[in-house]
Amino acid sequence: MPPTPTRPRAVFLDALSLGPVDLSPLEPWAELEAWPVTAPEQRLERLAGATIAITNKIPLDGALLRQLPALRLICTASTGTDQVDLAACQELGIAVRNAGAYSRASVVQVTWTLILELATRLQARRERVRAGDWQRSPVFALVEPEFDELQGQRLVVVGAGDIGRGVLAIGAAFGMDTVGLTSRSSAAELEAALRSADVVSLHAPLTPASAGLINAERLGWMKPTALLVNLGRGGLVDTGALVEALRQGRLAGAALDVLSQEPPGPELEPLLAVPNLILTPHMGWTSRQARARLVQTLAAHLQDYARSSAAA
Repeated sequence: MPPTPTRPRAVFLDALSLGPVDLSPLEPWAELEAWPVTAPEQRLERLAGATIAITNKIPLDGALLRQLPALRLICTASTGTDQVDLAACQELGIAVRNAGAYSRASVVQVTWTLILELATRLQARRERVRAGDWQRSPVFALVEPEFDELQGQRLVVVGAGDIGRGVLAIGAAFGMDTVGLTSRSSAAELEAALRSADVVSLHAPLTPASAGLINAERLGWMKPTALLVNLGRGGLVDTGALVEALRQGRLAGAALDVLSQEPPGPELEPLLAVPNLILTPHMGWTSRQARARLVQTLAAHLQDYARSSAAA
């Protein structure tokens, strides 16, 4: 009987980021060492001798990777790979696998939760009920603050990949005029889309080209009645410029599920008082089903590696 192959050592640097989830599907394919969180200065010690690194948001830079000669595979517990130095991985022969489309349904659902919250001004209506305005009303309904139907409005999705296409499909179901932009779209197409948009939803990856994509100039292109939602990466939006646009009434509302610094520090406090700004805690990907699919995707990557190593 042939000897049982040794399972590769895999280190999950920030398993707590997935919340309460079952990691046992990973165990048949690797000797798994799962740390709840890992500080920057702990990365080298914990990854020393590991064949596989799993990271959600712990950065893996070139200087670190060059000190890990055994490392052959990095799995990101995320759709994005901006936490990994991809150029260094290519130089060192380290494969990188992301989690793909595991969160599509979850992110699309949360995106539309936020769009509908903004478009129907639900927070203002809840506050009027709590204040007793409805109870004191001489008629059966409170009409104000007024809102408009989404039907006939223009939805622009920046980052029309798998998730973006899902957002566009729901917009079409509402009867919206939909426009999807990708990295192949021109600067002229972006400008024309932003100028005509009633709702802009961001789902692009964060790259050097997309950093600060929505800045003061581009916010200035948008209608004062337009809404902006970001479920991509915090770095896509110049938050200071967005705050100014909202305070000055040059944008009707915005919702941010992502920020440049996560978790945020003291810089969050002033954002809480900005009018018509909704902040949610990077929750778009976190449905129970999405997190279970994420673990299954990681398990498939480990299985593929184990099988290819055995065949080599």
